Amino acid sequence: MASSEPQAYYEPVMGEEDEDEGKLITYGFPEEPSVFDYALHPYRSFNCFMATLVHNFGMKFAIQIGVMYLCVKGSLNSVMGLIKLSYCKKTLNIDGNACQTMMSVAMTPWAIKGALGVMADAYPLFGYHKKWYIILSSIMGTCAFTFLAAVPLHQAAMAASLMFLCNLQIATCDLLCEGKYAELMQRKPKTGSTMVSYVWGLFQLGSFFASVFVGPIADAYDPRIIFWGCIPLAASIIIPTYLNYLSDEEVPEEKRGFDWELVKEHPYIIAFCLIMAAVALGNAILDLVAFDSHLYQMLYAVGTTVGLSILAFRWLPRQLAMCNFYMFISCVLYINISGAQDFWFTADEKCVPGGPGFDYTYYNTYASLVGSVTGWLGIVLFQWLMSDWNFRTLFWMTTLIQIVASGFDMIMIARLNIEWGISDKAFYMFGDAVIGNVVGMFGLMPMLVLTSKLVPKGLEATTYALLAGFQNFGGVVSSQIGIYATQFAGVKTKDPCDFTNLNLLVSIYPSCFVILFQSDNQDFRVCVFCTKVNFRRFLSVIVHYLS
Repeated sequence: MASSEPQAYYEPVMGEEDEDEGKLITYGFPEEPSVFDYALHPYRSFNCFMATLVHNFGMKFAIQIGVMYLCVKGSLNSVMGLIKLSYCKKTLNIDGNACQTMMSVAMTPWAIKGALGVMADAYPLFGYHKKWYIILSSIMGTCAFTFLAAVPLHQAAMAASLMFLCNLQIATCDLLCEGKYAELMQRKPKTGSTMVSYVWGLFQLGSFFASVFVGPIADAYDPRIIFWGCIPLAASIIIPTYLNYLSDEEVPEEKRGFDWELVKEHPYIIAFCLIMAAVALGNAILDLVAFDSHLYQMLYAVGTTVGLSILAFRWLPRQLAMCNFYMFISCVLYINISGAQDFWFTADEKCVPGGPGFDYTYYNTYASLVGSVTGWLGIVLFQWLMSDWNFRTLFWMTTLIQIVASGFDMIMIARLNIEWGISDKAFYMFGDAVIGNVVGMFGLMPMLVLTSKLVPKGLEATTYALLAGFQNFGGVVSSQIGIYATQFAGVKTKDPCDFTNLNLLVSIYPSCFVILFQSDNQDFRVCVFCTKVNFRRFLSVIVHYLS
């Protein structure tokens, strides 16, 4: 390992090595640093960072995680998010609500991660808990991207089904890689933030690369062409996984088969994961069968939300339930009306006279590139300043900044920025679409560190899936509420367009957060870790604001 450690052109400071906790390699300037030392400071910092990572986790594992979060979750997942608007408008020719419904179906695999985790932990496929699940899901994803690229589709339901398979690959690979690095982080807790920063740094880099290409291609050509570029990205993880860079241990022949002992040891966690997966799949089926029945979709989503929340506190360990509920309710209350907003920002002069009229190059590429930079900024700030902050402070700050960011969107929709002499393209950069990336890092990275400390041994993938899946289902519920709210408000995103009440919908963001975080005596705390959840006060606050 000597060759990978920084050389003595400055003064490396080796942390004390502990087999159980790992080794940190930090650095320090010479006593009299020169301009050259300061100029090379970023490079040397990165060199120490990578030396710490490779020393504690190994080069092969670093490559596996690199491919996963740069190519698959970074680039591929970002393409899936960026292409949806142009694909809906130019290829499928559907309105905002139909586009958002299609994406709710497509995102369902992220909500069934619990069931995928149960399968991976309880049944070693071909003798491995992770390896062959990743390979098989990647083959399915690669085939789905090939179909999307080669076959011209005109039905949103068919496109949603194929995108379901694409996201199934990304979600499965993400889940099992998360479970593995969570397991390794538990063994070496001192190095946990190093792995988290590496993962999300690569994710932001992959997002950056994806953003460069999607917008210009979508403006100049049929967005379906972009799916051709997704095929090698989807297949990229197959080779390192087949070579077992994930360090997935082979299960002995005599121990293969379904692990019923694991089910007996954690019956409620596993049952909860399976029920949540069934609920999420039921939501996707309802969306496909009753594609335009948004009221029934919303009622199903809200009803199952209540049931799952009750089960979480009855069946899960208290701390795990707290973590689970916080992620879930924060997603549900962040009402998703992206279908209406996306169409408004990119509508032509006939649909929105005097509107921004953003093209896809600006809306998908320039804005996303700035968002990637702010996401990197969030990672750096977290690693440098916030890694030792308590979770309560981080999540309070995250929520407040989200409220401020949504206010910028409201100002823009009301066209006040034009009255103030600020162009749409300049003002949009201050809104939620861009600031949201850095805020998301503030909320997500400490959540991952906390989760790595809560996962029960032997159930790493399932516990990660439980928390991530419940959070993602919260996003699905938020989307279903937003779709119906858009329909109820009379917003129409195709000719004849009507965005009269769009600003009212955007104002739902801060209103929901105020309801959640404020009470008569200003000391209301909602599911911050290691605190108590006072449901009676929570309900009284909601009643107070609705009456």
